[in-house]
Amino acid sequence: MFSKDNTEIARKKFFDHFKEMTGKEVQSVEFATLTAYRRVFEAFELEPPPGQNELAGLLVFCEDALYFYVFPTDNILRLAIQRMAGDMDNKEQCFCLSNLSDAKLSHSKRKSFRFLFPKQSRTIYVSAKYKEEAADFSLSLMKDASSLLEKISALLPHSAQISV
Repeated sequence: MFSKDNTEIARKKFFDHFKEMTGKEVQSVEFATLTAYRRVFEAFELEPPPGQNELAGLLVFCEDALYFYVFPTDNILRLAIQRMAGDMDNKEQCFCLSNLSDAKLSHSKRKSFRFLFPKQSRTIYVSAKYKEEAADFSLSLMKDASSLLEKISALLPHSAQISV
């Protein structure tokens, strides 16, 4: 079963592993799904499951950088489901979102009837450049996007927030 101690141990292991991998100290993490066109995934050197245009992972906030990290599956049931769905590769993937330039971030404010469109207020739309090419994508979060918009914007160089 899950316990607070086991969760804290797993968290510390991940933070240590990430620091070893990138040299950056992890401040916090948020679950996120990155949705983009295939060419954007290729430019970022990320591989979504076959036939899909989204990739679930973590936004990893470091002191001076922001990463999108996809963890290898260590849950045997999830592994079996992924393999049955055709996603054979379970590998660690990581992209530094702070390497983007001219990023413009926007999100839809909470609206009435949000129960009809629950994902709307949890999605951040990013229009940016990566290696001089357009790199447009969205990040769907587990909580309201407005609480993280400033934090994300601060870690993306030359970024601007656009109200929608």
